[in-house]
Amino acid sequence: MKARNAPIGIIPSLAASAEQIVGDITLYRMQTFAVAVRATYDAAATAGVRLKFYFSPDGKNYDTVAYAYFDIDLTAGSTVQETKLVDAPEKGNLRVAIENIDAVKAATVVTAWVSIVKE
Repeated sequence: MKARNAPIGIIPSLAASAEQIVGDITLYRMQTFAVAVRATYDAAATAGVRLKFYFSPDGKNYDTVAYAYFDIDLTAGSTVQETKLVDAPEKGNLRVAIENIDAVKAATVVTAWVSIVKE
């Protein structure tokens, strides 16, 4: 088995209630992979960010409802990094998006990267 780490994207500022696509992951013979997200929250933030995945069998037509999503913990006024494990379909593509679920405050320097283990 061979592991590799790859950056997905960096969002300098994610506005309140906004969602932004940060990249795509091509799936081939994967069972599970890890995605890490690091976000800096405003001191007055009341909600964190949500890591979302949208599936596509062909890399062109993506679902409009998330295949999976995870909420990243909030510590207002701090930078939080959290890693989530994703069980993936064996083939296809996952589009990675990050949503700010705080209705008022932006999240800043939101970074995501993936650690993939392949057979």
